[in-house]
Amino acid sequence: MTRFSKSVFLCFWLTGLVTSVVASARTIEGLEWRLMTLGDSTVPTLPGERQPSLKLDPEQKRVTGYAGCNNFFGSYELAGASLRFGPLAATRRACPEPASSVEMKYLGALARVRGWKLDGGELLLVANGEVLARFAAQAAGVSIPGIEALTFRSGVYKGGPVRLTHGEYRTPAAPGSASEVIVRLSDKRAFGLLNGKQAGAVVVTTSLGGTGTFYELALLSRQGDGWTSIDAVQLGDRVRVHAVTIENNQVIVAMTTHGPKDPMCCPTLEVRKRWSVRDGRLLVVADDAARGQPSLTGTTWQWVQTLYHNDKRTAPAKPGMYTIRFREDGVVDVRADCNRKGGTYSLQGKRLSINITHSTMAACEPGSLENEFVRNLTAGTNYFFRGGNLYVDLKFDTGTMKFSRLQQ
Repeated sequence: MTRFSKSVFLCFWLTGLVTSVVASARTIEGLEWRLMTLGDSTVPTLPGERQPSLKLDPEQKRVTGYAGCNNFFGSYELAGASLRFGPLAATRRACPEPASSVEMKYLGALARVRGWKLDGGELLLVANGEVLARFAAQAAGVSIPGIEALTFRSGVYKGGPVRLTHGEYRTPAAPGSASEVIVRLSDKRAFGLLNGKQAGAVVVTTSLGGTGTFYELALLSRQGDGWTSIDAVQLGDRVRVHAVTIENNQVIVAMTTHGPKDPMCCPTLEVRKRWSVRDGRLLVVADDAARGQPSLTGTTWQWVQTLYHNDKRTAPAKPGMYTIRFREDGVVDVRADCNRKGGTYSLQGKRLSINITHSTMAACEPGSLENEFVRNLTAGTNYFFRGGNLYVDLKFDTGTMKFSRLQQ
């Protein structure tokens, strides 16, 4: 493809004709692709709002991209509908959640890729018929239109439909009032597949001119090249929303809300609220508060200690350097001091089995507890909660690991 034809392509994309142009170009090289979904799970908005990406350089046959926390690079082989990536190298920046989990899953998916196809202007990376990752074409420095100019009907503001301009709406709280109603689109948003259709979920905040800040979850439907709000539910006043994801045909919000004795200023109850979608409406499935216990999945747990049956106790000086996160797709993400590891887990009631399958190979400082931590994880046999903490019993009744929530 010539430089002129690439320029023509970008011009057409910016005017909303990306589907027909990409399909006729029959190439995925030379463009930056923004990661939308991994498997059936949406990619959450990451700190700094920089999303994982991918770009294939046709001249050097070199792939570069951003994995969620670190940049990566390597080689690739592209022949017709066949695509394989060679060994990928990455920078070694320490990654917080959820970027760490996204990065491990993304790099693991790229290692499995065996082919590609285009679907409505989107790039799908596949292996044996399974869609591993879905991308949208992204022109450098240009945001995809629609979200920042969203129109939706708020359940908090009763003055009619709210149309955002650059992600915000303002109007006087009352005629002649100096106070304003301010509605803002937050950075907590997710896009993925719900019941086989492209969908989005975004958190919108509303201040009515008083002390409260009300949070709502808006459900979005893909309409042509843009997005339309089709339903919204209230999340609460002065709550804290940590993340929004779309997984297993559900919208999931991890948040801190008010417990029975919490003042309005200071919520302390950690919950994960879930909604399914039916006929364009958000329907409550469950939340952890209703079950009366924390959730094993969707939380990053930091290692507090292991107490062995002989009363020996091992405790890391920095618990945040030893963490585990159980994803709902059966994948586990582990940080063991200076290395990132991944694998799978299985549950049967309260019985737990963890299998570590891959790891980075950095040399940790003397005194590292990396090996003991991983050895204990793979020796876990069952789990339970007590006082909001997670406990994992080791096989042969040799000891118990204790974890607390990693606050993010």
